Amino acid sequence: MARYTREQRRRAVELYVRYECCAADAIRELGYPSREALRMWHRDWLEEQRTGIPSTRGERYSRYTLEQRRAAVDHYLTHGRRASRTIRQMGYPSKTLLASWIDELAPGERRLRHGPIPEELKREAVLKVASGGASSREAAEGLGVDSSVVRNWKRRLLDKTKGAAVAKDEPERKDT
Repeated sequence: MARYTREQRRRAVELYVRYECCAADAIRELGYPSREALRMWHRDWLEEQRTGIPSTRGERYSRYTLEQRRAAVDHYLTHGRRASRTIRQMGYPSKTLLASWIDELAPGERRLRHGPIPEELKREAVLKVASGGASSREAAEGLGVDSSVVRNWKRRLLDKTKGAAVAKDEPERKDT
């Protein structure tokens, strides 16, 4: 279902009235809405003219109160910043809804997922941790991931090198 702004609806109704309530001409010129939607908007416009009270059609209502949204955001911030945990504990419907609440009530506090980390950056982080130049937490903060992720990278990369045999530079033997 398409949603139209108040301005788009007003423009459509003005054309509808200018064209002597001919919906086809208004729709042909604008490319929207449907015939029934235009008639409904016109009825709302007439009611607004009569009473002076603007129509609330098309405005979204909030299913959750401000207190409920604040409670969810506070839970998210104080319980490890895990959306799935907050949704499960608080009983709210989706990660997207929770993310929008966090962005609204605590801007900049939401954990953002970034795309995959390039292998070169993974190796650099593992080298820093393995050489003692940084802790896994410090390396992880630099990349915006959890410290356990860096430890997993380290374990995988070091396991690969354990099994690899080191080749010596020996001259080739000639069979005589």
